[in-house]
Amino acid sequence: MEANFFKIKPYDDTIGLSIIVDLYNQMAKYLNPETTFELTEELVHIILGKETVFSRDFLIFENKQGEIIAFAGVGNIPFYKDALLVIYGVLPEYIKSELPGKLIDAILNLGKELNVPELLFQTFGELSAPFDKKLENLGFRPVNYNWSMRLDDFDLFSNPGIPEGIKIRTQKEIDDYASFIAVLNEAFQGSFKFAAITEKKWQEIQEALKRDHIVDYCIAYEKDKIVGFCDAYFNPKQDRIGLIGDLSVVPSYQHHKIGSAVLAFGIETLRKKGRTIINLSVDTKNEKALGLYKKFGFYTRDNFTQKTYQII
Repeated sequence: MEANFFKIKPYDDTIGLSIIVDLYNQMAKYLNPETTFELTEELVHIILGKETVFSRDFLIFENKQGEIIAFAGVGNIPFYKDALLVIYGVLPEYIKSELPGKLIDAILNLGKELNVPELLFQTFGELSAPFDKKLENLGFRPVNYNWSMRLDDFDLFSNPGIPEGIKIRTQKEIDDYASFIAVLNEAFQGSFKFAAITEKKWQEIQEALKRDHIVDYCIAYEKDKIVGFCDAYFNPKQDRIGLIGDLSVVPSYQHHKIGSAVLAFGIETLRKKGRTIINLSVDTKNEKALGLYKKFGFYTRDNFTQKTYQII
């Protein structure tokens, strides 16, 4: 691609969110062809909330023909405490051009203009190298890493059984979001930049996820009390890949093999639905979770590592 022809301007409400959604999804598919996640306009509104003013908080990048080829903005994302996150999308054919560098410069300037106290920028795997290179040239270094892990050899998997006094069942719907959120927030307290999520926000995210994914919740109970759970889900448009998310166990119930039992239920649920590959994501500093996943046969995929930089 030619250099020095990018035009940067504030987001115009007449453009429509469909442009942002399309750019994000094209980039996500390029960076990870196996991704099952697709951003929707509904999710944009749920994730960013009413606090975001797009004409103030987002920029649009055009080529010399006036075509929109990228966007970048700042938003207050659920789960992130005391920090805003850069949300961006670039047409894949421009990722190896000067555009990633110009995008980072522009979002840094925007963050300063908005007096953002703390701003995070994430990259996604080895194909994000132009973004990583620019950030490192500016003197930034990752402050957090998330590994993508995969299970595709089920001979390595053995079901550990269910601890005494615990019952595990799967269900399609959640009738007690408050109990789920209490477990999730307690389990992830102390994780990188983690902010407790509200019951309403998590419910909105789950309902949006179920629009294009088949979701099962694998739940551990002690009597009638929820003490752990995970989501086992997949996009039916993809033949083989399933995902495990939100594996959470109440801290006082950890080290009693409840996490192992819940994870095993999630794996079996996906296997029974024809999934031959199971992916999940984990903070590299979470040694307990890493040990658990490796015990089940999951291995890391370094080419899909997510890096988080603090740029303000």
